[in-house]
Amino acid sequence: MQDFGKLDVLVNNAGIVALGQLKKFDLAKWQKVIDVNLTGTFLGMRAAVDPMIAAGGGSIINVSSIEGLRGAPMVHPYVASKWAVRGLSKSAALELASHKIRVNSIHPGSSAPR
Repeated sequence: MQDFGKLDVLVNNAGIVALGQLKKFDLAKWQKVIDVNLTGTFLGMRAAVDPMIAAGGGSIINVSSIEGLRGAPMVHPYVASKWAVRGLSKSAALELASHKIRVNSIHPGSSAPR
């Protein structure tokens, strides 16, 4: 804010993954993934709202994942957190639209090397 005068774009791009079978999945590993992928996104958005309102609007882009749309085995907290980022983005978009703040999630996936 000091250098640029306003905040008009936020990109939430943090993400970690932990692997494991559902029946044996460690709760601490689950919570760490949720904390980084979902709670971190929420905290970034929450911190950006007032500065964006003061700037007259803005854009929040939350990086989810294709796995947040389709699911995948052995990465349960990752899938759950990225699915939740999609829902959080939608609910925030509906809430913040009147302040001219757009909120979108993007869902990149892997691609084969060329």
